[in-house]
Amino acid sequence: MTATIKDVAHLAGCSIKTVSRVINNEPHVTADLRKRVQAAIRAVGFAPNISARRLVQNKAYMICILMYPGYDQTADALLPRIMDIGYDENYDILVQPYFPAHNRSKNKLVELISGRRIDGFVSTPPCDAEGFVPDLLVTYKVPLVQIDPFDSSEKIPFVAGDDVEGARMMTEYLIGLGHRRIAFLKGPRNLRSSFNRLNGYWSALEAENLVVEEKWIEPSEFTFDGGYTATRLLLERDPKPTAIFAGNDTAAYGALFAAQELGLRVPEHLSICGYTDLALSKHIWPGLTTIHQPAEEMLEIATRLLIDILKGKPPQQTKIVLPSRLIVRGSTAPPNKEG
Repeated sequence: MTATIKDVAHLAGCSIKTVSRVINNEPHVTADLRKRVQAAIRAVGFAPNISARRLVQNKAYMICILMYPGYDQTADALLPRIMDIGYDENYDILVQPYFPAHNRSKNKLVELISGRRIDGFVSTPPCDAEGFVPDLLVTYKVPLVQIDPFDSSEKIPFVAGDDVEGARMMTEYLIGLGHRRIAFLKGPRNLRSSFNRLNGYWSALEAENLVVEEKWIEPSEFTFDGGYTATRLLLERDPKPTAIFAGNDTAAYGALFAAQELGLRVPEHLSICGYTDLALSKHIWPGLTTIHQPAEEMLEIATRLLIDILKGKPPQQTKIVLPSRLIVRGSTAPPNKEG
């Protein structure tokens, strides 16, 4: 015979309402009583009717992470963190690939909202770059938390890394090593981080009264091929740069390959550094000097912030900027005196 909520209440020695509060993770239940109810649920094998709960409360108990393929961290690094949050908070997590330029992605988003299948969204860059996502969700009054938004808004909470400070830190480090011809691989125009990291690079050079050479700034996709192609172009110029600061680790991998293909030893002939601190960056050779961008932490904070909003808890902060950190490895060194 299937156990009921009455069976749980009887075994725990409390009311049905208290059991309901525990199941729905509501407040006003003491820690000891909550543990007793949870133990009773396990003992009788009670399984709450999730569909009925969702219908009664008019909630889907599902949040959606809009994730652009190629986001700065790999899925295997990010998914365990957000899945754990879902388990802790009794929310299902839907990770939905989203391509801003594709109408099919937009139509899928509209379908999720109109069908009331999602309670709230977290967007990763550049999903919100062309404005469709925030405009749609604000119009339909669906909670949204953005990660590193292209354009921030007073109406929408966001979590971001301090890209300006991180890039300034890296450029100052290279200058401190003695580099003066420092090239920069600027990322895609639909990422706010591309512009912020460029601004940090620029400001560090200006603070040292170094001339900012336009020829040292090369557009690049944040991909292996993008970094490879941009580096080949930079190394055809005279004089050649003594250091290349790639605005993203994946682009830095392409830069490393291009330099080694041309017979340049890194860092003896050319220093190369990146930004993000992907898991692979400490395992390649030489290990990549980079800026640690807390992408996993940003996603976790954004997800928890969204769930708090859905629970009716006003967020203490709506604009959260996390500090960046310089990670020095083997791909950078003082410039070759013959360079």
